[in-house]
Amino acid sequence: MRPNDAATAIASAFAQTSEEISRAVKRMRGVMLNGAADCECRDRMEEALRDLERLEGARITERLLGLADNQRRRIEALLVLLGDFNPNEPGALDEGMIAEAGLLFGDIAAAAELASNLLKQARQLQLAPETQSEIDRAAGAHQPPTSED
Repeated sequence: MRPNDAATAIASAFAQTSEEISRAVKRMRGVMLNGAADCECRDRMEEALRDLERLEGARITERLLGLADNQRRRIEALLVLLGDFNPNEPGALDEGMIAEAGLLFGDIAAAAELASNLLKQARQLQLAPETQSEIDRAAGAHQPPTSED
């Protein structure tokens, strides 16, 4: 397995883990909140579940950003290797040098694409709590008053 394949697999696993965490928290929320009779208990549990989602999201986001930084460093190293490629010196370029430069450019492109995908996933995770908060606020504003109100 090539390094980029491994990193892609890791990124995919993190995305799946994030989705699994979100689904598990939603299931927990449903079970716990249906059983919570008093509002104060329900509110505390809801807050604890939101904190759990936020902390897990932050942990996964941090890992995704670290993987993107690994790709940045990989690109830097590949650019150093590419430093020998100078198309302005035609006599110094042979078939092997051109082939190697082509491979290096391909590796740089793959690393950049992977880093871009990792950063997109990290951004989606960062935006998810904000989006959920907006949904919760909108749902709260549209709920009919309960008999306790």
